[in-house]
Amino acid sequence: MIKHRRMAAVVTGLAIPGAVTSTAHAAPQTPVATTYAGGSGTVTPTTTSTTEATQKDRPVGKKATRTVREGDTLWDIAAEELGKAEDWRRLYGGNRDKVTDPDLIFPGQQLRVDAAAPKAKPPKKKPTTPSPEAAPPASKKERARTYADNLDGWIEQAREELRKNGDLVPSAAAIKARVMIESGGNPRAINLTDSNARAGTPSKGLIQTIDPTFQAYRLKHLANDPYDAVANLVAGVRYANATYGSFEKIAYRNGGY
Repeated sequence: MIKHRRMAAVVTGLAIPGAVTSTAHAAPQTPVATTYAGGSGTVTPTTTSTTEATQKDRPVGKKATRTVREGDTLWDIAAEELGKAEDWRRLYGGNRDKVTDPDLIFPGQQLRVDAAAPKAKPPKKKPTTPSPEAAPPASKKERARTYADNLDGWIEQAREELRKNGDLVPSAAAIKARVMIESGGNPRAINLTDSNARAGTPSKGLIQTIDPTFQAYRLKHLANDPYDAVANLVAGVRYANATYGSFEKIAYRNGGY
């Protein structure tokens, strides 16, 4: 008869009295590190598994998630939660299911802040087409190709120049009405009989501006010529806007303006 010796078997840190040892081979177990504490009369085993040790050593963020606050950016959250603002790509990579653009996060979103999240590259943004507002002023040759070389074409070109300059733009009908009153649509018109003419500054062009007014209100990139149709219209409209608050107020008025 084989005698068995009674002993304490250590299983995951618990002593089980009365366990019996034998020659049977036990299934492989995860190695454990065992230390003993207590006085000379008491022995208490304490055990830490290698799995627990690995988890303690794994680099993780301060907490599993972070709620986005007003004014937050991925850069700020990475600096606060992961210790390095440059790790914002890790945050982005770990939250691709809810963050489609790294520049767009919203208050109330719950973001995973685990430092072990994979890095991710931000999506490539499509190049934007420059706005027509930023286009350089068209030359006379370009205007001729784009606009009809007649009164209606000159008016449309003048309205475009006013719009690009940020001026109040009257309707084409209002400008045309004023032109017909002032010059009958003749860009070479000049008034040699009114008080301006007697003062030595006759009114000229489609919308009949005197030279001082033309110089004060013309746009510098347009022709420095009061007989140039577009330059004359632009100067006259800008003068009326500044003097009367709106060109429309004098567009249909009989007499001068």
